[in-house]
Amino acid sequence: MNKAINNWHNISVFLAGAAALVAILVPMGDESRLLLAAIAVLFLHFFEEFGWPGGFPLMGMRVLMNSNEPDSSKWGVNNLSSMFGNWGFLLLVYILPLCLPGVRFLKLAAFMFLFAEVLMHCVLFPIRLRSLYNAGLITTFGLGAIACCYFFGGVFDASMFVWYDWVLAVVWFAAVFVFSFRSKLYWNLGKKPRYPLTEQSAFGPFKKS
Repeated sequence: MNKAINNWHNISVFLAGAAALVAILVPMGDESRLLLAAIAVLFLHFFEEFGWPGGFPLMGMRVLMNSNEPDSSKWGVNNLSSMFGNWGFLLLVYILPLCLPGVRFLKLAAFMFLFAEVLMHCVLFPIRLRSLYNAGLITTFGLGAIACCYFFGGVFDASMFVWYDWVLAVVWFAAVFVFSFRSKLYWNLGKKPRYPLTEQSAFGPFKKS
């Protein structure tokens, strides 16, 4: 089990392939197919951030936590908390709408967050890091942006939603984000000693200081 957890980002590649195959082979509506495409993109995104080239934990500490601490063992983040946060968020924000297709704000939340992810990796992180590349940029810009644009540009029907769907969508993905990445459970999991980040996962191609 420990080995699987410490390779969660590598396992994500196979889960991305499984999601892509389901999207291609199983008959379904466009919205469900796009959700599965987004799920496949995010699993690949996890691999880019934590597998190869890696380095998202360092980037997250610098940009999101405003910390220049060079010792990854002091970040309060490990493979267990990273798996919990990322897979848990994907489950609640992307897989749940597949199971509850009639809940309008859930599917809206999924693509609103995907749009926010594109903005973060294509605008916020490059400006804050003063770097053209950041961990997760390729999958976000190359694939996530396409799925997001196709949803809002082709599949999205504004008449299907009312104003409170937008409010609930924002509240939902914000609440799930806090639970997945800022909750006491997340930080407690990050203290477990058997799931340390590797140098590749923690720093990737970026400098430690």
